[in-house]
Amino acid sequence: MDLLTAPFEVDRHRRFAPVVGALCVAGALMLGGVVGGQWLVRQGGLGRELGLAVEGTAIHGGFIAQGLIISLAGRPGGATIALRMAAGLFAAFLLGHLLPWGSLAFLLIPPLLVHECRGHPTLRRIGFLSPVRPACLLVGLGVGAFLGGHLLVTSSLTFGYAISVVSVAAYTSAVAYDVGANALSAEWLFRGALFSHWWRHWGFWGAVTVSTAFTLVRYLLDPALPQAPEARAGAIVYLAALALGAAALRAWSGSLVPGYLAAIAFFAAYRTLVVW
Repeated sequence: MDLLTAPFEVDRHRRFAPVVGALCVAGALMLGGVVGGQWLVRQGGLGRELGLAVEGTAIHGGFIAQGLIISLAGRPGGATIALRMAAGLFAAFLLGHLLPWGSLAFLLIPPLLVHECRGHPTLRRIGFLSPVRPACLLVGLGVGAFLGGHLLVTSSLTFGYAISVVSVAAYTSAVAYDVGANALSAEWLFRGALFSHWWRHWGFWGAVTVSTAFTLVRYLLDPALPQAPEARAGAIVYLAALALGAAALRAWSGSLVPGYLAAIAFFAAYRTLVVW
């Protein structure tokens, strides 16, 4: 695999300061986007839809931008890709809030990312490639389906939560969001850039521990996560298992795709859980 055979970069320390600076700028822009989006939401009317689109773009576009900064390590081209991805995400979020089926625009975001990144062979080192064995894709779907199914069974039997698709349109929009923003940005940053970087320095277990911790922080800070204590405790368990499974798939296949498919399958099941 590229991750294990890539030579040690003796000049990597020379690019460390620019990378840290770029990450700080990206983080500041993310924070500014979230604060600005929340301010627009409070204005009501069309400002609410614009604010939600700005906030969603800041978070998921920021994750993609940070992944590009880490993986390209100061090489040119990352800023242009990040801006185009942010524009695509903003359009998808805005359409999703304005039109009943507008969230289907999220389905165009993964092909856009592939198109934008195809000219950067360096990104192969973070898993931006197709797995050599097509069976890895089925394994990824199977891992996500198993965890998602286990979540549904446990939640319904233990806490009495219902399993239902209340609205086909709402369910489809939520899954499209997972495909083009939620799962995509999380796998790109946490299993792609960060896990790959730390694996080279600390080995598998050190990398998977820290990348999983970052994943949990991301989801536990998400206001969309159910606030009931038992729901949050369950979220920690299942999201940690999903992150661990995705990292193992990344290590085994050399590609981000199986872990990405696992995340989609898991969230497709999670979206049918009715938590009150």
